[in-house]
Amino acid sequence: MTEQDRKKWNSKYLNNIGSLDPSKIIEKYIFLASCGNALDIACGNGRNSIFLAQKGFQVDAIDISTIAANHLTGKNPKLNMICQDIDTWQIPQNRYQVIINIRFMDRRLFPMIQAGLKPGGVLIFESFIDGKKEYCLEPNELLHAFESLHIVYYEEREAEHSDKFDQSVYLVAIKRC
Repeated sequence: MTEQDRKKWNSKYLNNIGSLDPSKIIEKYIFLASCGNALDIACGNGRNSIFLAQKGFQVDAIDISTIAANHLTGKNPKLNMICQDIDTWQIPQNRYQVIINIRFMDRRLFPMIQAGLKPGGVLIFESFIDGKKEYCLEPNELLHAFESLHIVYYEEREAEHSDKFDQSVYLVAIKRC
């Protein structure tokens, strides 16, 4: 499925690289994270990775799309682009001061995300709720998946940027020391 996924995402980014504005939830809550290593899961066009690098983070940006990777490569010396299928990638343990997961869903990553955060590290997560789609969350699922972290902010609300989904979900949490 890797090659099929790569073609799908390459096609998407070839036709439209997307907005370069960072996610609002990252802009609002990045102050909670101390500078250091950051991970942007399924970084896409790199809008959030670039924002984190400009804030002083050393960013590992991972995405399957070679088009997205080529777009991001060389944008900032603090960016480490990893062009790889997330299905086969392991998040290093105890490495990141901040992990962002914006509009990507893979439940397999939940335990690795928690283990990848350093104590005091910040998780910023944005996804969609739709009980009929496997790549969407159920109501309160994200909250329960990360309940071992200190939840700073959690909200489920009407989706602002999607014609496919009814609700968005937002979570900001800190790994306990």
